[in-house]
Amino acid sequence: MGLRQGLDEQSREWAWRLRNRLTLSLPLWKRPLKQPVPGIDLPTSERLARLRRDYPLARWGEVCSRAEWRENLYILDLLDRHLGRPAAPIGPCLDIGTKNGVHFPALASYSGQGWDGIELDAYRRYRNLASRRDHGRFMARPFASRYLSGSLLALHTPTRYRLITWFLPFITEAPLAAWGLPRRFYQPVALLTRAYELLDAGGTLLIVNQGEWERQVQERLFTATGISARDLGRMQSEFSPFRQPRYGWRVDKPTMN
Repeated sequence: MGLRQGLDEQSREWAWRLRNRLTLSLPLWKRPLKQPVPGIDLPTSERLARLRRDYPLARWGEVCSRAEWRENLYILDLLDRHLGRPAAPIGPCLDIGTKNGVHFPALASYSGQGWDGIELDAYRRYRNLASRRDHGRFMARPFASRYLSGSLLALHTPTRYRLITWFLPFITEAPLAAWGLPRRFYQPVALLTRAYELLDAGGTLLIVNQGEWERQVQERLFTATGISARDLGRMQSEFSPFRQPRYGWRVDKPTMN
């Protein structure tokens, strides 16, 4: 799934430049799981039955592997639990750090329309030599969504988003280095400020961190930027495929008077 070794700064810079010049990739091939079997592919529960009843999941089978089915149920479960079920399509939505677009099915099912997803490291390759961008576009297609390549700081758009999600932002340097990204991209204050700028008045920003240490760092970032956020605590779901605990924050931007 890509080089994750800790490289020195010069090596990280050269690797970054190389993969952003060699942007062509081989065609993506994958075998989606058309319809998972509860009890075999997924845990059987009342929660699963409710999500299937309340949200349209029919097209997930066009793009999701077994693991992706479960991860999307996890994302949909978190959104439903912590933001509530939308009464109508939300409006423009953005997923920051969308990686390979794996969450597009859950995001679109939750909100009732397509999403924008932006990823800085869009040209990282998989073992089959397809890029994150190509996989993201594949995941986006059935859900009228857009995969955007580049930095959030360079996203200049008149659109203001009603809902923004941000799963595992790089708020400490160690994960950034582990993924081989140059240190110049470590800009947690600037990125959080920009995310808030892109949020529409009355809109919501949901941030999910990994581990208690990152939760504490995130809290300090809110203080540093003057952004008011509600601590959602540990985010638990029976569909979680992750070992590390995750913690959530909800930012509701005031409506303009």
